[in-house]
Amino acid sequence: MSEESSQKAKSEQTDFLHHLFVPVYMPAILFATGEGSLIPIVPLTAKALGANLATAGIISGLLMIGVVLGDVPSGFIVNKWGETVAMRIAAVLAIVSAIFCWHAPNLAVLAAGVLIIGIASATFNLARHAFLTAWTPPWYRARAMSLLGGTTRIGYFVGPFIASPLIALAGSRSVYWIHVAACIIVLVVLQVTPDPEKLLAANRTRAERRRGGKSMNAAVPSSARRIGISHVTSQGVIESAGAEGGISESSAFMTRLLRFPLIRYFTVLCRMGTAAGILQMMRASRQVILPLWGVQLNISAPHIALIMGVAGAVDLSLFYTSGQIMDRFGRRWAAVPVLVGISIGHLLMPFAQAEWTYVCIAILISVANGLGSGIVMTLGADLASRYAPDNMPGFLSGWRMSTDSGSAIGPLAISGMTALTGLWSAAVLMGSIGLVGAFMMQRFIPRFIGK
Repeated sequence: MSEESSQKAKSEQTDFLHHLFVPVYMPAILFATGEGSLIPIVPLTAKALGANLATAGIISGLLMIGVVLGDVPSGFIVNKWGETVAMRIAAVLAIVSAIFCWHAPNLAVLAAGVLIIGIASATFNLARHAFLTAWTPPWYRARAMSLLGGTTRIGYFVGPFIASPLIALAGSRSVYWIHVAACIIVLVVLQVTPDPEKLLAANRTRAERRRGGKSMNAAVPSSARRIGISHVTSQGVIESAGAEGGISESSAFMTRLLRFPLIRYFTVLCRMGTAAGILQMMRASRQVILPLWGVQLNISAPHIALIMGVAGAVDLSLFYTSGQIMDRFGRRWAAVPVLVGISIGHLLMPFAQAEWTYVCIAILISVANGLGSGIVMTLGADLASRYAPDNMPGFLSGWRMSTDSGSAIGPLAISGMTALTGLWSAAVLMGSIGLVGAFMMQRFIPRFIGK
């Protein structure tokens, strides 16, 4: 490629991604900032209402449980009313639930509010994911998704800093109003900006025309697989094999059953969804195991917070690099090294017996995680374009449920192993599972997506 062609390609890419900032990235940063500000406050609110440490932890965990529960219904909402309407619904739902948490008179109301915040988060995140999947050309997709992953990191990084002075001035419960304010601004941004679908559709058409008319949804047939009365089609989804001359009662039942994405796309989700779920499990694990290991080494709380902050900054600084790697070299070059890097960090954890080795492992895990920013969303978008071009939100709802389940299971697995045999065994277990996930990524990422 000549220098002139290269400059033109970069200009087109920059122009396309700039058009995504206001309709997708700005609302995402605002929503993540509000959510990031209140996450550390939930256990404090629970304790103020009389919960012990275990109960406070359970209530905090309801946020992730709400995300998992909300993934599939969110797919139906996006399919029925579209991405922009779904984001508005999520913002309104988050406002109501945050006010519930602020005014919660008891633990039951607080738990319900936290659960609904998780459901709202699932809806908002799926809407953004589906939006980029539908309107971003494949050759920009990983960069667009890595930027989307970066917005969440930015929001979660900035949110606590905004909350800190507000807590000092008005108490911890006032932080819920940060989420309310952020969601109100999201609604305003969505209302005053032009219809993003028309804008991005025109941009995508121009981008595809310059590339010689490549279609985003081109699919490569795969071999069909018989499963009882159903089969896997050339598009990789399970469909009912109806009887000749009419629809039997069992076929009608299967038709209704196949409306659920976890069943309709079972074959794909069982392989790639499990691998991506392991990746999300490892990411959730690192957020739990690093502070716990610091406590075990008798490192002071301020030092642990500082180390985690530095590690978070390293992670945040690499999110766009991840997209460049995926678009240029392929998805495997992000997914496999990320899992291997985080796994090695976990396996080395028992050897960290001094603060400097602990810091090195924290940085290693953060570098590995940062280089995989957006990989799960990118893979979901690639697979949705191939296996469900006419039902992307439905596929993505099943995909996100598979991956979010990994995020929910990770901390529980660490808690269980730590209680049984100690923290070192939890680190080794998670590291071993991560290597299995790396093998699955290498084995199952389809060669026709990415590179």
